[in-house]
Amino acid sequence: MPAAKAEVLLRIENLLRSLNNAEKKTAQFILDNPQRVAEMTISELAAESSVSESTVFRLCRVLDYPGFRSFRIDMARQGVVLEGVPMEPVQPDDDMEAITHKVFNITIQSLQETLQVLDYAEMERAYQALKNAAKVLIIALSVSRTSAIVAADKFYFAGLDAMAETDIHFQVMRASLLGPRDVLFAFSRSGDTRDIIEATQAAKTAGATIIGVTNNPRSFFAKIVDIKLVMKSRESRFRNDLLATRIEHLSVVDALFTALASREPARINARYRPMYDAVLGKQC
Repeated sequence: MPAAKAEVLLRIENLLRSLNNAEKKTAQFILDNPQRVAEMTISELAAESSVSESTVFRLCRVLDYPGFRSFRIDMARQGVVLEGVPMEPVQPDDDMEAITHKVFNITIQSLQETLQVLDYAEMERAYQALKNAAKVLIIALSVSRTSAIVAADKFYFAGLDAMAETDIHFQVMRASLLGPRDVLFAFSRSGDTRDIIEATQAAKTAGATIIGVTNNPRSFFAKIVDIKLVMKSRESRFRNDLLATRIEHLSVVDALFTALASREPARINARYRPMYDAVLGKQC
């Protein structure tokens, strides 16, 4: 099985893109040298990462620690990196078995790390919002559009009035027509996508509840949603792969669908059984 990484390192990875340049230097040094950092003083870490001690202190505060000492204690307490199989990059001379194992291991680790960073209280709030929603609009762009389409299908099968919208103009138009009993379920992996943010703001102005799925908990998108589901995924399959795994997004959708189905069996059966019977004759 892939290595399980300490929660503090996962939080640093999730926040990396939103840090300033000095904080990012320190954060990257910590990620590259976790065992060394667990034994360093604040002065040593500042010197090694070529920043001031105040920068190290600010980074600790961003990570929700009162100071460097508590950060270092937590690093040591979590064991920094648990035992497991290291993640190896795919090499040009790898055979198909090696490539397949490496890709699967990266996917498995993305799911394990998402389980570590996911807020289950927020998951419960997301379930409650979906269960009570009059209408659910699901939006995403680019390669995340597939996640929106799958989510709409799953929630529709669970008895919700759910639809996906992947056009930037219709997203903001439909979002503006939502009401206080409706839910906007928005995917923004980076948290920086302008069109998703504009649609989210339109839905918020209309009074809808916003569920946001993102990998960047410090993004503006993450700050304006009502319910924040933070994911962790890896982009190291092959260079800068824009189609990096979205399996963690789909797995969270599946968890919400399963909660809806298992807790509200009458509701899902009323929707699912007629549809299943209707397509039975189309099966080969």
